[in-house]
Amino acid sequence: MKKIFLVLLVLSTVAYGQDYLDVTPSYKVKFPEDLFYKNNFRIQWWYFTGHLFNEKGNEFGYELTFFVVGIQDKNYKSNFGLNHIYISHFAISDVARKKFIFSDRIDGGAYDFAGAMDNKLKVWVGDNVLEGNMERIHLKASDGDNAIDFQLIPVKPFILNGENGYSRKSEASSLIASIYFSYPYLETNGNLKIGKKVFDVKGKSWFDREISSGGLRNTQTGWDWFSIQLDDMREVMIYLLRNKNGSIDKYSSGTFVYPDGRYRHFTSEDFKISVLKHYKSKKTGARYPSIWEVKFPSEKLILKITPLIEDQEVLAYNSTGNYYWEGTCKVEGTEKGRAYVEMTGY
Repeated sequence: MKKIFLVLLVLSTVAYGQDYLDVTPSYKVKFPEDLFYKNNFRIQWWYFTGHLFNEKGNEFGYELTFFVVGIQDKNYKSNFGLNHIYISHFAISDVARKKFIFSDRIDGGAYDFAGAMDNKLKVWVGDNVLEGNMERIHLKASDGDNAIDFQLIPVKPFILNGENGYSRKSEASSLIASIYFSYPYLETNGNLKIGKKVFDVKGKSWFDREISSGGLRNTQTGWDWFSIQLDDMREVMIYLLRNKNGSIDKYSSGTFVYPDGRYRHFTSEDFKISVLKHYKSKKTGARYPSIWEVKFPSEKLILKITPLIEDQEVLAYNSTGNYYWEGTCKVEGTEKGRAYVEMTGY
């Protein structure tokens, strides 16, 4: 789900000159090609979150996202010709110190300061770099004072979200959709730097890949997205698409993953999310949900999700110009684990 549609709305004033492909139910996901940059779709992104620990048991969360937005189809010979906008968001949550760190970058790709390859998995925006293949992924990011350098190895195969990778996002049209697939569990090792301190860490990550050409309807206000990684080796991705009239779009959905890698599609009727508490941001005045109860009746699961740091609000004013909440959370209830939650439109 994620920020893909919000970026489209933020950049909607740009004049687009290329005819981009619509996402339709007939699209068949292709590996490894769909991991690479796809120049016939308007916007796409690669998104990572993770839960990590050092040898002393200190806990950290991280987010690293790369967006590529198509602007026009001119093939400029000049280094200053603008065909794409490249964006990266980078965050670290230092749980022990209750500290949330965020930085963002945006670049037009001149002189290869940013780019994306269409024949292999490599995307970069300045010092933030994603590269690798289906067996191993390397992530690096830095804002000068803070940095990560991770190796990620899939423990489970890709899951296709929605209907075989076609993820519809609105009751209004079947073309308001994305190609959407995920690695629900990647073993993660490497080092994390905060200021002058460097931590050797290991844990697990979640990876989303999403490709689209259209944004949300103007009747929709935002979404709540959850990636849940349980200690019993089950994972869940769910999202609620919120309408301005207070209702939930019926195409809100999710994917439930079993320990052996099998998975099933969830419709909005297969789960229920209740908000138990709210908090008001001191930075933006936004009022966000802050504790949730999530029920999955068919799986006999009742989970309570609580942020490990209350204020994990992102101010992406240097890139997409918006704010949203995205952070690491603990999971309790029928089963324990960790989760990442993203909320937009508040």
